[in-house]
Amino acid sequence: MPARHPFAAAHWPQQLPPSYWLSHARVPADLLERAATAWRTDPVALQITDGFISAIEPQAQGGLPVFNLDGATVLPAFVDPHTHLDKGDLLSVGMEPARSLFGAIEAVQADYALWTATELAARIDFGLQEAWAHGTRALNSYCDWSDPDSPLAWQALLDARERWRGRIELVLTSLAPVDVLADTTAAERLARHVAQAGGILGLFAYAAPHIAGLLPRAFDLAERFDLRLDFHIDEHLDSNHVHTLPVARLALERGYGARTVCGHACALSRLAPQPLAEVLEVVAASGISLVSLPLTNLYLQDSSQQAPRHTPRWRGITPVHEARALGIPVAFGSDNHRDCFSPFGDLDPLRTLALAACAAQLDDAIPQWAHAITRTAANALGLAWDGVLRRGSPADLVLHPGRTSAEVLSRPELGRQVIRAGQRIHAERPDFRSLDGLRHVPT
Repeated sequence: MPARHPFAAAHWPQQLPPSYWLSHARVPADLLERAATAWRTDPVALQITDGFISAIEPQAQGGLPVFNLDGATVLPAFVDPHTHLDKGDLLSVGMEPARSLFGAIEAVQADYALWTATELAARIDFGLQEAWAHGTRALNSYCDWSDPDSPLAWQALLDARERWRGRIELVLTSLAPVDVLADTTAAERLARHVAQAGGILGLFAYAAPHIAGLLPRAFDLAERFDLRLDFHIDEHLDSNHVHTLPVARLALERGYGARTVCGHACALSRLAPQPLAEVLEVVAASGISLVSLPLTNLYLQDSSQQAPRHTPRWRGITPVHEARALGIPVAFGSDNHRDCFSPFGDLDPLRTLALAACAAQLDDAIPQWAHAITRTAANALGLAWDGVLRRGSPADLVLHPGRTSAEVLSRPELGRQVIRAGQRIHAERPDFRSLDGLRHVPT
C-alpha cells in the first residue's frame, strides 16, 4: 500500500484555517530560535495564527486543526542575495551566451540601446514571478549603471519594487565598475541616486593593479551617504590580483564589515593554502559576508574561447568550507539567468543550493547549509527579519516533502508547497512563451 503523501489533497485543503498546527516538521536547528532542537531526532510542531508563528513546540497541542507533515522539511521563505533582473532572459530577445565574462559584458553593453521600458518590465516581472512561485520572499537585483544619471533599467526596477511590494521585498544595488570612483563628480552622483532609492552601492572590481587604490573611495561614499556596500570581486582565476583582501582590510579598519558583501571571490580558489588562510583570516576579522554563485561561475570560469575546446579544470568555486570554518557568513545566490552570462537558471534558491551541494561537496546540505539561502542571505542584505523561525516571525515558509538532504536536493522542485502569511499560494512559474515578441528575434 503506498505511503500517504503529506501534502495529499485529501488532507491538505486549498484554504488553510486562520489558526492551525504543522506537526512533525523537520527544520534545520540553526533556523529555529530553539537552536538545541536536533534535525534528525526531534521534529517540531509550528503553530500558525493569523499569518504569524505563534508557538514552536515538540508536539502539536489540542484545540486546533493539525496538519501532519510526516517529517517533511520546513524552511523559512528564501532570500536570494545576488541576481540580475535587468539582464534576465536576454536570450529570449535573440542574444547568445558568451562563455566569457568580458565577452558577455561587451555584448550586453552593446544591447543597452535596444532596451525599452516595456521590455524591461516584462523580463523583470517574468523573473519575479519565478522567484515568487519558488518561495522567495526577498531578492537583491543589481542594475548595470549604464548612464551617468539613473539608467532606464534602474527606473524599471524601482517600478517593479512597487508592483511587487507585499510579495517580494526587492532590494536594488547598482553595478558600476570601480573606475567610476576616479571621477569624484560621477561617483557622488551614483551614490546619491542609490541613496535616494534606499539601495546598496554596488561596484565591480576586476583584475587590475590600480583597483586597490580606488577602493577607499567606495567606503568614503558609503559612510557619507549611509550606504551598504556590495562588490562583484575576483570573478576570475588570476591569483595575482585578489582584491577581496584589500576590501576586507578596509572594512576592518572602517568598522564596516557588517554592511559589506563580496560576491564571487573565484580567484581565492587558486590560492595556495597558506595565502588563502591569510586572506580569510582578515575577512573573518572584518565581518564581511561572502556570496558564492555556483551556477554562473561554473559556466564561465576556465572556459575555452577558441577551438579546440577544452574541458574546464579550474571551476572558480568560492572556498566556502574554509570560510565557514573561520566563522565567515557564506550565502548562495542565483546570479544570472538565461542571459549572455549564463544560459541556465530559474531564480530558485533551493536548486542553487542543490548545485552548490554537488559542486562544493556540502555534507548534509539542508541542515548544515540551508541558512545560506535564508538567514545568512537575509543578514547580508540587512533585512528586518533574519529568517529564523521564532514566535512572532512571519509564517512565510517553504515546505518540501523530502525528509533528508538526499530526498530534498534530489528533487528540489517536486511537491514543494509555499506558504505566505500562513496561507498557501498557488503560483505557477511563468511560461517562456509569454516572452515571445518582446523584440524581433533573427531567424
